[in-house]
Amino acid sequence: MIKTIKESALFQVANPKSVAFFGASNNFNSMGSIQFSSFKAMGFEGAVYPVHPREKEVQGFKAYQSVMDLPEVPDLAIMTLPTKIVCQAMAQCGEKGIKHAIVVSGGFSEVGEDGITLQNELKETVSKYGIRLVGPNCLGVANPHQKLNPTPLRYLGKPGFIGIASQSGSFVTQMFDYLNQMALGFSTAFSVGNELDLDLVDCMEYLGACDKTKVIALYIEGIRRGKEFIKVAKSIVPHKPIVALYIGGTETGRKAGFSHTAAMS
Repeated sequence: MIKTIKESALFQVANPKSVAFFGASNNFNSMGSIQFSSFKAMGFEGAVYPVHPREKEVQGFKAYQSVMDLPEVPDLAIMTLPTKIVCQAMAQCGEKGIKHAIVVSGGFSEVGEDGITLQNELKETVSKYGIRLVGPNCLGVANPHQKLNPTPLRYLGKPGFIGIASQSGSFVTQMFDYLNQMALGFSTAFSVGNELDLDLVDCMEYLGACDKTKVIALYIEGIRRGKEFIKVAKSIVPHKPIVALYIGGTETGRKAGFSHTAAMS
């Protein structure tokens, strides 16, 4: 159990002062470019470093051919890259000294044997370099209080007090407009995807320690660390409520759970 929010492995993921962005370009048909566009629109106030092997500028920001060329070690790397080059890019981040990353790219354990092999390779890479990872196969994080939103949909509402951790990425973004219509908003929203490293329990710990979060919502397809989940939940509920939607109990829910987290509930 963490005592303060800064002890959480998710703190720099949700509160970075500098971000390296892999996969964004000036081609607005690509997912990385769409995400970078909404990231830019949110007005993130920290340093932004698009990494692209050919572009010299990405959507108005100076681009760097390699992460090794960056003028500093960013707090966070965000990757929306072809699956086959994610491990190589992550190793380069490790060599640079980056310790936190979000991998949006899919095509890992949720697609079968070949994807499982790639995910195991990614796990070995982040373990080697001590990188804490959200994903893969996720949308990462949105923290309106820090003007941080690298998801594909723009966040048009105000910062709020609802914290969420979801094993479905699209569920988080689907809630943006819905909450805005009710004059509500997120404190921080996490999409955890395949949970290679950081998972729902880590998100609960972070949101439990977050002074901007008054209530925690969970979208659950399967729980991997059952004992820890119960322990953390029991420590949180005396001072803030947790509302959970479990969709793994139906056939449709089990199929959705497999496609998002590769974990049959």
